[in-house]
Amino acid sequence: LCYHGWFGPDCQYQCHCAGSAPCDKHDGSCSSGCHQDWFGPACQYARMGFTVNGTFSSSWLTDNKDNLNRENLRSVTVTLDTPIPLTWLRVVVSDAVHLSTVKISYWNQRTYKDCPESNTAKIDRVTMDISCPTEYPVTSVTLSGRGVVFLCSLYISAGRNVALKQRAEQSSWLSIDLRDRWWAEYAVDGRIPNDTHESNRLTCSHTALQDKSPWWQVSFPQPVEITRFILENRRDCCQERLKKFSLTVYPVTDSYKPITHRGSDEVKTTYSVVPSPRISFPVTQVKITEGLSRERLVVLCEVFIFGEINCLSNRFGLRCERECNCVNQTSCFVHNGGCPSGCAPGYTGEDCSEG
Repeated sequence: LCYHGWFGPDCQYQCHCAGSAPCDKHDGSCSSGCHQDWFGPACQYARMGFTVNGTFSSSWLTDNKDNLNRENLRSVTVTLDTPIPLTWLRVVVSDAVHLSTVKISYWNQRTYKDCPESNTAKIDRVTMDISCPTEYPVTSVTLSGRGVVFLCSLYISAGRNVALKQRAEQSSWLSIDLRDRWWAEYAVDGRIPNDTHESNRLTCSHTALQDKSPWWQVSFPQPVEITRFILENRRDCCQERLKKFSLTVYPVTDSYKPITHRGSDEVKTTYSVVPSPRISFPVTQVKITEGLSRERLVVLCEVFIFGEINCLSNRFGLRCERECNCVNQTSCFVHNGGCPSGCAPGYTGEDCSEG
């Protein structure tokens, strides 16, 4: 059995239920609903924060309530807290008749574009997912059409943490005594330390002091598509060691060249890296090497890599373990098996699995 807060065949996925309630140990479902920062299948998808432009309440599209009079409203724009490339969005309305009349467009500091109306799939009578991948980070999203009057909730996917519990390695490890070893896997264990040394040594990776070419890396058994990275620094001391880190992503084939991103020169508790344009190839490995501090060290307390697994066109699921059931054997959404073309004859439901 998995420890509290974890689920899956190898207990490799983290529960994200409202009120820290336990999730189903098999499929991760939450009887209490998802924590407000997460949504989607098994509550595994990070919900990008945003601000509703204008005079509307900031909680209007995030509190799952429909208590405003918006009879004359024809569009609403939200500004993302952090510009990221879009992947998919979810819209919930109060009136099922008007679900398909909600249109979505976006601004990416270069141009204003519409999301394709053909790339949508209904989750239920009042909920719709929209696939809208963009090459560059998006700063704002606009919803328009008659259905805006009936809007209840908007979810913008920031991806799921594909690095969690994956195979991590490092060139060496700091070992003060048998109890105090800063292992590579600590950086993908899903835990962020507090400001005590005891907490940091139990959940941070750290290369050895005498290592001349330190590095840390995580590898994926199946290629992943990456949207952004978040690196959590130590909380107890020594944060300057991570500044100007070097982060390199390696493609699944030689058809593409590895891409390297250099971290900020500022000393930060949390570093965010959003590639622009987005990484155009599936990734098999991410490697982080030391920054430009006088101490040659790689110290990481958590590495979040948000994105999605790269499934074959007829597969979906957290491990691509399920088969799409779309009409004419067309592809489905990787995150939930939804079919823009509709379910194959004899199938219904969010993932077209109900026969």
